[in-house]
Amino acid sequence: MEFVLNFLLNYITLSVAGMAFVLILAVLIWKRKVLAFKDKKCLMALLVILVVYFAFILIVTITSGSIHPTGGPTPTSP
Repeated sequence: MEFVLNFLLNYITLSVAGMAFVLILAVLIWKRKVLAFKDKKCLMALLVILVVYFAFILIVTITSGSIHPTGGPTPTSP
């Protein structure tokens, strides 16, 4: 499980997913009349997968940022 999270939360994976999202969106907008229905369906499925991935990243970021210890820091004895 740790390997999967390390892969999904990696900066390279996030940047490649962001670039893929922008490129797929651009292709869908600019080639909307030229693309076949099957191609549009495939690109839309990829776009939905990327949206789910970004939602997962957002949820992980929000939930892990709100974890705080209940008390203040305790010094360790030397």
